[in-house]
Amino acid sequence: MRAQAIHLNTLIKQNNPETIKLDENHIPHITLLQGFINEKNLPIVKDALNVLFKTIESDTMQAESIFYYKDKEESFAMIVVEKSDQLLKLHEKTIEIVKPFIVKNGSEASFVPNPDGSPISESTIKYVPEFVEKYSYENFDPHISLGVAQKVLLDSLTENVFNQIQFQPTSVSVYQLGDHGTTRKLLWKSD
Repeated sequence: MRAQAIHLNTLIKQNNPETIKLDENHIPHITLLQGFINEKNLPIVKDALNVLFKTIESDTMQAESIFYYKDKEESFAMIVVEKSDQLLKLHEKTIEIVKPFIVKNGSEASFVPNPDGSPISESTIKYVPEFVEKYSYENFDPHISLGVAQKVLLDSLTENVFNQIQFQPTSVSVYQLGDHGTTRKLLWKSD
């Protein structure tokens, strides 16, 4: 799955060099939760998530399709991952574990700075504390982000490159986010 996501992203970057690049600084992933957590509480969260990973490490997930807006000339694209009962339970259990430690008062300083020195977007700062309320449970949208490209390329990638595949999780991780919710700084990865 990781190789397919990186391959699709590489082809998208050839079309739009300004879009995200999936690599060691932007890991292909499924976001289970976003939130602001005090650094002092990370050891407790990490221990609980490590136990959680042991319960799902042999689960299978399904990459279903590439989603993009087909009525636009250019669109953000992502690999849609089946919202299976097991993935939904993982999402819900992650929230159950982490929610007691989530704080609402994050700021631009909570994020990994943009390499070019530009400010973290206001939309990113507002999105993170709203994740549980607005983007979870029935609104959970499991996917792997690929980037922005022309519709014509995305049509071709969907038809000629993308493969529906099953895959297994390799870890549960905690990242410090960058702008647009990107995974920028690895803080912890399950054993």
